[in-house]
Amino acid sequence: MEKIKAILHKGEWLLDTLKRVGYKMIPTNTILNKTLTGLGATHSEIHSKRNSIIIEPNVPVILGKVNDNENLEAVYEKCTPYNISKYLKMDIPYKKIMTTPESFHKIREAAQKLNINIYKEYFCLFDECEKLTQDVDYRRKISQPIYDFFQFEQKAFVSATPLKMSHPEFERQNFQLIQIVPDYDYKKNLELIVTNSYYKRLRIVLDNLKDSKNICIFFNVTDGIADLIDNLGVMDYKVFCSQQSVNKLKKRGIVNAYSQINYPLAKYNFFTCRFYSALDIRIGKYKPDILMLTDLRTAQWTIIDPLTEAIQIQGRFRKKGNDDVTYNSFTHITTIDENIHVRSDEEIKNRIEQSSTNYNLLKEQQETDKFKKKVILEDMKNLKYQDLIDERGNINPFSIDNLYNEERVRAYYQSADKLYQAYLSTGFFNVTYNEVIECVGEDDIEKLKNTKVAIEQRKQLLNLIVRSEEWLKNGKVTFEERELILNQLRKQPECDYILTAYNKIGKDAIVSAEYKKSLIDKKVNEYDKVRAQQLRFSFEVLDAIKAEFPLGIYLSKEEIKQRLQLIFQEYGIIFKVTQETIKDYYDCTVSNSMEKPSFKLNIFKW
Repeated sequence: MEKIKAILHKGEWLLDTLKRVGYKMIPTNTILNKTLTGLGATHSEIHSKRNSIIIEPNVPVILGKVNDNENLEAVYEKCTPYNISKYLKMDIPYKKIMTTPESFHKIREAAQKLNINIYKEYFCLFDECEKLTQDVDYRRKISQPIYDFFQFEQKAFVSATPLKMSHPEFERQNFQLIQIVPDYDYKKNLELIVTNSYYKRLRIVLDNLKDSKNICIFFNVTDGIADLIDNLGVMDYKVFCSQQSVNKLKKRGIVNAYSQINYPLAKYNFFTCRFYSALDIRIGKYKPDILMLTDLRTAQWTIIDPLTEAIQIQGRFRKKGNDDVTYNSFTHITTIDENIHVRSDEEIKNRIEQSSTNYNLLKEQQETDKFKKKVILEDMKNLKYQDLIDERGNINPFSIDNLYNEERVRAYYQSADKLYQAYLSTGFFNVTYNEVIECVGEDDIEKLKNTKVAIEQRKQLLNLIVRSEEWLKNGKVTFEERELILNQLRKQPECDYILTAYNKIGKDAIVSAEYKKSLIDKKVNEYDKVRAQQLRFSFEVLDAIKAEFPLGIYLSKEEIKQRLQLIFQEYGIIFKVTQETIKDYYDCTVSNSMEKPSFKLNIFKW
């Protein structure tokens, strides 16, 4: 694919830089990487001198543009075929249609009935094209227009954050990549806070913003937003989410919920992922403070991709006049999960190949019995491979791209440093990095409490015990502070057990025992036997025994046994004492008197 760099000077719009490389409008067969949001790509197409179909990822974007532009037709779920046909028949110079991917078929069907060849007469612009890759796993129909898109004679993909795409048509149709390159410093300030005390840190950040007039919080879990509103006790709030989520929130008493932007903004404004990209949010009298929240305890879909979503989120707020700074602060508060499983590219490739083999084996079965045939079809539908197939039964390249992309982003959240490095790699942010990790944070305790499986709880406890010891060795906590931490952990049912085992056999032995009680107990018992032998013949214990028993007189066997047992207990020796144990320490003369069996201790062996 040919790559063209187009220089952008400060204060210019997209068309200014495209003209510099020979184009008056967005050119065909192009993937346009804008680098910056808000350069006017959609605006330029709306006002271009040609018929246009603009595919936008979500309804709020479309409604926002329609409100600001006359003669712009919005096509989405509620739009009827009659309205589309009526618009297509209007006598206006250039028709402009904005549609969601899922409703594109309505335009095609209406045009066919009117004998309009949209593939020749319209330019098709697919805006925020990374969403095809990012959303296709839970929003299968987002890629439905792709067959139509590649039939257009005039077409382009555009985004400030496009992802690599493997669809073969890009090469087959000789697409070019135009990279917009600003020749000035456009980096934005961002504070990255990594913590294991999520709510505690969030409360601190919000308390520091108590004087802010507008706080915009991007958090992709509806129940989590409701919990925040309840816990914070805020009254001046608005939530922007899907209509389905609006209904769900209102059942919980969260009444100020909207499926599209509603002005003026409140003090606290919450946005789910359908508002992360493309949408223009108008700044009022006050600039907002922006928070992005990732809480891996709540849901992995709260993950923010630094390379795409973080850049898009900060770009939602449009500047007023010549002011390039559209917000007061931009902060990402996140947890991490060092145990998050990330599949390698090789693993993904092998899974796809094996899933394909399984699917085709079922598909190739020739079965005439209608009941058996039905079972085969049901089995095919239940296979994971089905998720990679589009409505025509073909492999969807965007679904394949999605698998790799998901693992790329998940890998950032394995450690604070990986996430920090990901932000630096964007080249878009000046990052202030704050790793606010406590030895044992409130998230760790909450996770322990919510873990019902004993083996998993032992695993978590062991990691926290080892961490507390490492922090003690490195001077990050004092001995007293570590004791407080251990006392906190001891409130969990498995703690005393795993702490005792750790102090005896260490981390590696517990891990090799797979945290199973039977195997741990076996290793602990083996340790106790060896340790008991070592302690029984230590200098301290030998001196205590020598001092305890006089030579040359008869003592009852039972008394000797009891006194020896007390010495072992005093020194923490786990050993079953018998009447014969004293012979390990003394040469003895036996008196087997029927009245009182005794030993006379003659010589101390040690």
